[in-house]
This record gives sequence, structure tokens and C-alpha cells, in this order.
Amino acid sequence: MSVPLSTIKSALKIEYADDDLELIRLRDAAAKLIERETGLVMDPQDKTLYLASFTDTVVPFVPYSSLKNVKYTTNGVETAISVADYWVDLSDGPMPVLRFLSAPAIDPGTNITATVACGYQVLPNEIVHAIIALTGAWYNNPEAFQPIGLSAVPMSLNYIIESFRVRSFIR
Repeated sequence: MSVPLSTIKSALKIEYADDDLELIRLRDAAAKLIERETGLVMDPQDKTLYLASFTDTVVPFVPYSSLKNVKYTTNGVETAISVADYWVDLSDGPMPVLRFLSAPAIDPGTNITATVACGYQVLPNEIVHAIIALTGAWYNNPEAFQPIGLSAVPMSLNYIIESFRVRSFIR
């Protein structure tokens, strides 16, 4: 989920197309930095969660949408676990927990995976603002040192990133 170039240009009051490629590069870098700093999944996508065993497991992908399936592979044979044997607990803390009601007996070396749908369908306005602020700061101050004084990235950007940072809990 990307912030449209037109939104960034409007916010930064840029009316010409000469720097469009640079703005796109800066926007993409800002989004990746915010994604890395917060732990959020920006784009809607499926992620694979690898499990060591059929035990309660925190789903670390935020925002969480749904659990598509749980499968295990033994001796090259992939088997899907019945949806009646697991569920996702959304009530136990800030992150969903994959809980198993029953589990098949597995051999050593069995690979267990859960496919999780996650990511934003629409980015929150605060994240859009953070991407625009960071893109604008980098666009207006492309070098680390300039003969004129630089201003730091606005404190509001740090506040937004910190408020969206994914925090888990110790179990």
C-alpha cells in the first residue's frame, strides 16, 4: 500500500514533474524504514509462520487479517490440519495467538507452517503523514551536511513511529 505520488506532491507543494522519480524513491525508502521501525506490515499479503510444534503461538504480523491454513509436511507429504483443531484467540493481549485444540502426532523433522493474511488495506492517516514528513525531510535535506543549518526530522515523526511500534508480550 503506497502513498500516491500526487498526495506527496500536493503536501510538499511540488507542481513540476522533474523530481517524480526521486520522490518515488524517497517515498518507498520512507515506507520501508517506517515498516522496519514499527514492525507493521504495510501492504496486504500472505506471510508464512513457521512453528516448531503444535503449541500456542503468537502471530507476529500486524495488522492481522486472518489465518488461512495450518499445514505440516512429513516425509514429503503435505497435510492440512482441520480448522476444527485450531483457532485464533484475539482476546489475549495485543497480538493474536494461534491455539491448538488437538494436534496430530508428528515425526521428528516435521515442518509446520501457518499461512497468515496481514497488512493494511488502507494505510492509517498517521502513517501516511509520517511517510510524507520523512519524504519531505529527505527531499529538502538530501545530504547529511550542508553549508546552511539543517533541521532535524520533525519530532512528530518520531512520535508517530513510536505510537505504531508493534509490542508483544512475554508469555
